[in-house]
Amino acid sequence: MAKKGAFNVEFNGVDKYIKDLKMMDSNVHKVLIDEYTKYGMLVEEGTKALVHHDHGDLEDSINFDKAKRAGPAVVVEGGSNLEYALRRHEEPYRPGIRDKYESGRHYPGYYVDGRGRGTRGKPTWRGYQPGRKYLENAIKATEPDYDKTNAKAIDRILRSKS
Repeated sequence: MAKKGAFNVEFNGVDKYIKDLKMMDSNVHKVLIDEYTKYGMLVEEGTKALVHHDHGDLEDSINFDKAKRAGPAVVVEGGSNLEYALRRHEEPYRPGIRDKYESGRHYPGYYVDGRGRGTRGKPTWRGYQPGRKYLENAIKATEPDYDKTNAKAIDRILRSKS
């Protein structure tokens, strides 16, 4: 109630803004799922670019799913279903030059400091060499993209009305 002699400020159309805010809230998860799916695909690309390459089995097995809601969080799951994927990721490099023996064949000097010929032949990806810690390095290489993803999601959420 306004006091005698005081100004009265009336806000018309507030119901429209409340409706917009409710609509924006319903779009939050949709936008986050869309943006984090795109980011997950970039990490998948980097992981494949940085993983070891001998026959290509490990590289072909890497797959990231579309982002999804998991309670209050948005999650992107990815990785490989091959038994040796984690071992290849975590094993320390073995310094020196080693031969490779496969199917009764001998490949002298195939491994140099833990990287085989195929891995050494892959180009760097965003400054990282293919080899061990391929997933970790893909995530490190895309940190600026993660920040951009969050900024883009916030911008899209604030601009959305439908």
